[in-house]
Amino acid sequence: MSAFTRLWHRAPLWRAALFTAGVCGILTVMFPAPWLASRLPAYGSLGGKIRHMIGADSTGSDKTDNEDSSNALHPDEDRRTVSAPPMDAQFEGTIPFAGRQLPLPAGKWHPLLNYQDDVAHGEILTSLYVRSEQGIVTGLLIAQATTQSLPLGDTQLVQDECHSTFNFMSESLPADGASTECWMTSPIRVVNNVFLTSNQALQALIGSPLFIPPAVQRLTMMGFDLPSVLVDAAWNRIEKSKSVQGKPGSDHRVDFLSVHALISPADIGSRAVPGAPENWSRAGMSDSLAVSDFVHRTNDWLRGWTPYLRQGFAGTLPSTPTPGNASADPAFHG
Repeated sequence: MSAFTRLWHRAPLWRAALFTAGVCGILTVMFPAPWLASRLPAYGSLGGKIRHMIGADSTGSDKTDNEDSSNALHPDEDRRTVSAPPMDAQFEGTIPFAGRQLPLPAGKWHPLLNYQDDVAHGEILTSLYVRSEQGIVTGLLIAQATTQSLPLGDTQLVQDECHSTFNFMSESLPADGASTECWMTSPIRVVNNVFLTSNQALQALIGSPLFIPPAVQRLTMMGFDLPSVLVDAAWNRIEKSKSVQGKPGSDHRVDFLSVHALISPADIGSRAVPGAPENWSRAGMSDSLAVSDFVHRTNDWLRGWTPYLRQGFAGTLPSTPTPGNASADPAFHG
């Protein structure tokens, strides 16, 4: 019996260490560390070939080894930026946003989250603000705007939001060939901290897995509760980009500002909302006087707020505060 055989039978820890070293060695070749693959290209190439042979190459067979290494060194997640500003800051009146002015609804608004996606649309900035009373959210503001122009086709969901038959109200300015502008109100159910609506284009926004879950998680961690229903008062404006006028294809590049004020119909310090769940719909709201009253008041307020949002888009808001009847939404705002 050789020395190796005797050691194999008499040293179980050594045997286990030998097995572990072998497995680790195989994994190191198959999935080399990014820094190692970048310093030893041949080593990374060998690992890529092995992964391809066993079908474990998630980047696809049509990609080169250099692309594999680049993807490993620069994952998409590194180019999606979510920041959480200090929530003890508070804003009232008008704030700067994406090179424009954003008139806030009445009350004290706290910054909740900023998001920018350099993978798909780095030219779009998304910011969320929250308003609360006694630990209950009374308003959630979602603002999106371009920081540079983008193709008109990339704003299709923004255009579609106002055309849903499930909205309480949908209104718009006459199209003039240079811009489109619409505003709407829509019901949103909140189920286990998930936002749900029958407006599919709006659902794409409030159901986004990229920034909505972090925002809701932060609210939960801070001890805030959401009411079971929110009413979305939204305003969207899309305008041909002035920065590319006269250039080829300029007619197809636009800037936009989209503002969604999700306001609560609940009483002060309560999550409970008037009416039954089925009343919070376009078809069912007429069966509840309280629901119908809140929706009509929200519609009237939004109509009065839109001229100030339009001025904010153009950057022409006066320095004087927005009149109280234009900023005071029907939800409790202090």
